[in-house]
Amino acid sequence: MLEGLGEDVSVLATQGDPGPEYRRRYRCIGLTPTLADRILRRAGLNITRTPRGLKLRRVMQSSIVSAILVHYLTVAVGLEAIWRATAKPVFGQCRGWDVTRNMQTCDMPRRPVHSENYAERVRSLSENVRFIANSRETKNRLLRIGISESRIHVKYLGVEVSREPPTGSPDSGTLRLLYLGRLVDCKAPELVIRAFERASDQGMDGTLTMAGDGPMRLTCEILRAHSPYADRIKMLGAVDRQTGEQLRKEADVFCAHNCMGPITLQEEAFGVSIVEAMAAGLPVVSARSGSLPEVLEDGKQGILVEPGDVKAQAEAFIRLANDPSLREQMGRSGWERARKLFSIEQEIARLREIIGLPDRSMQSGRMTTRAT
Repeated sequence: MLEGLGEDVSVLATQGDPGPEYRRRYRCIGLTPTLADRILRRAGLNITRTPRGLKLRRVMQSSIVSAILVHYLTVAVGLEAIWRATAKPVFGQCRGWDVTRNMQTCDMPRRPVHSENYAERVRSLSENVRFIANSRETKNRLLRIGISESRIHVKYLGVEVSREPPTGSPDSGTLRLLYLGRLVDCKAPELVIRAFERASDQGMDGTLTMAGDGPMRLTCEILRAHSPYADRIKMLGAVDRQTGEQLRKEADVFCAHNCMGPITLQEEAFGVSIVEAMAAGLPVVSARSGSLPEVLEDGKQGILVEPGDVKAQAEAFIRLANDPSLREQMGRSGWERARKLFSIEQEIARLREIIGLPDRSMQSGRMTTRAT
């Protein structure tokens, strides 16, 4: 995103270290609260009066800034007093979990992620704050908590999509299923294992590779250990980007089992891993939950079953195992849809449009529009 905005970024504010490359390119300021900030906040002082707040206010009021882009709605809420101190437009990017008002932690069930008045704080954000939703599903969540539709823009997240359709691996006769992503309850990796077992019981010749880490890791390891098909299930843990790309190249089908998380109460708000699989030319088998019906068309780029229907997912695995041409057709359709809707270029163009920046092809050294 920073590369796409390029020279139109004048200030980069971050809680972590942006690294030497971005420190050289941009004026960087830290958002991590200092000891003085914490003491003054505990004493009831408004954030605009703390050292960190005063620094942010000075930057926001400077002439080099004309708009503010904020990652995550939780950050926008936490700095609400700063936005009230400026009339400049603020764009808060929402990713899903930050608009799931009743979301609960997975490691400590029934412990809320957000404060009890979180939705009210979102509604109370000043009128100069606009919302950038990563899907229509996320937009609908904002609407449900009372945000005006006129303040919401939809911008899909972008992934790398090749100019030519991926060729894929030759058919080996063994269906190679891939689960790649966080092992969390809203992706239901344990149901994927059960569906794989059920399909294998019915004679499917296949393997299941599960790459990722998260709170459901132990559950999946136990299920694998007790499975009669343990030797055909691989648990890789977290993998780097390069390994993920290689796994997608070697797979025949991408799978998850998206649902309302029974513990976290979270649903998939966009599904980057799903879109990356489509961009790699893989048909997708998952469940009809959250943004999934929006991201892919059932029967065209993959197969969506009802959440919790392990039998239907097993049948989908068997169907694709027995029909290589259908896999190829769905994979090609997925790549086309990813290229049309979910490329990085599409995301940057849409972001620039929302903020009010000229198209990249129209940029010149004389352009003065700036955004943080």
